[in-house]
Amino acid sequence: MITQTGSRQDQILTLLLNSSAGMSIDEIAAQLEISRNAVKQHLVGLEKQMLVKEAALNSTGGRPARSYSLTEKGINHFPKQYAWFCNLLLSELAGELTTEQLENKMWEMGVKLAHSLMGQFGHLSAPQKLTALVELMQSLGYHAALEQENGQFSIKALNCVYHDLAQQYPALCQFDRALIATLLEQPIQQTQCMAQKDCVCRFKLC
Repeated sequence: MITQTGSRQDQILTLLLNSSAGMSIDEIAAQLEISRNAVKQHLVGLEKQMLVKEAALNSTGGRPARSYSLTEKGINHFPKQYAWFCNLLLSELAGELTTEQLENKMWEMGVKLAHSLMGQFGHLSAPQKLTALVELMQSLGYHAALEQENGQFSIKALNCVYHDLAQQYPALCQFDRALIATLLEQPIQQTQCMAQKDCVCRFKLC
């Protein structure tokens, strides 16, 4: 029996994470001590979210039973902590490069990522690119919004996805600047930065 913590769906996901071969409805029901119908209902919800999928038929000596396993999205549903590894990499780079070289490296990485995404932006008009960029930033974890003041557009981000790292390594902000400027194909100016104790990060179109 699994310890009863978290939602039922989270408990099912945890069971499947620990069972690479998948589990049947009966097996899940026995582990959670709930009915088969309840398990079915939860699995339907998890399938709609594309977190689980039907796997192979398992023979248990009786009638074959359909098993369920996690999808890639289901596996990635579980929290992962990458900050320590990013910190390690940046520490190594900062130890080997000058401040200017590190800034240039972050800029190059931002440009490289932007070029890999150009297929989604190349056919768009300038206003459409702005909208698509805000949506991209949202998908990357920023709480971004498009603003306009006196005819000038700017992008405001209410959070920084690597805030602690950017405070320690300000050169990291060059990555965002390069990504935004390259995708929009025009210069931008960062007028506010959370790593510099501002309340938001703001990027104005020049």
